[in-house]
Amino acid sequence: MKTFFALLCMVLLCGCASSSLSIASLQAPFFTPETLPTSLPLKAQHRHLNATEPLWIVIEGDGYAWKSASIPSSNPTPHDPVGWRLATSIHADNVLYLARPCQYLNEIELQACSVSDWTDGRFAQKWVLIMNEAISTIKARYGYSEIILVGYSGGGTMAALLATRRNDVSLLISVASPLDVSAWSAYHRVSPLLQSLDPSDERAKLSTIAQIHIVGQNDKVVPPLLAREFISGYVSSKKARIIEVEADHTMRLPLDLVEIRRSFLNSIDAQDNPL
Repeated sequence: MKTFFALLCMVLLCGCASSSLSIASLQAPFFTPETLPTSLPLKAQHRHLNATEPLWIVIEGDGYAWKSASIPSSNPTPHDPVGWRLATSIHADNVLYLARPCQYLNEIELQACSVSDWTDGRFAQKWVLIMNEAISTIKARYGYSEIILVGYSGGGTMAALLATRRNDVSLLISVASPLDVSAWSAYHRVSPLLQSLDPSDERAKLSTIAQIHIVGQNDKVVPPLLAREFISGYVSSKKARIIEVEADHTMRLPLDLVEIRRSFLNSIDAQDNPL
């Protein structure tokens, strides 16, 4: 029973999908669809209003990786893109919604991917490098200097891996994300993601980065205890915060990430400059 539930959780972690959904079908004021020229095209939506302000980058979750507990999907494009919902709710001048590799591709583009790319290899080194390249391309093109990385579910895992490879990330925000991939697999008693990297292996570097981890009190897929255990492994957790909200894994509640960031920065300032 435990094994079945764990497999069901893996399906829920991936969400639902429609293979016909394109990046251009996602529409919101001032957002423009983009295909970033990496070795595998990455799909994005970008709102650019003022290059002197920070760039918020929101990375999508794992999408539709599995049809069932044992059958992978043939297209990981999400039908309910929670990351896109988060991106459009950010009241900031510059927001880049970044899809995960192999999402929103047409049939010809998708031929460059394999099922492993959205299952056991979804956090593989090659994808971290490609997404990092895409971010650097956008940063150079528009002249941004400060980046705020946000990721939903597996997108937060990817955001954590990216944050350790950059020196321009002022804040990392994960939402319902398995930060310790090995611990998440062990918790659900499912096979480890042997083709993927794991942020827990880079905990020393991560602990130096300002970070907020938003977890759902009713999340059965990525329960709050996993985030607490992850942060407890830091030598110093001064720069890390966990925020618990009344939600399950789908995070269907308003999240004002700009205000959450502002409150977090104020608390850090208060620690550094006590009365």
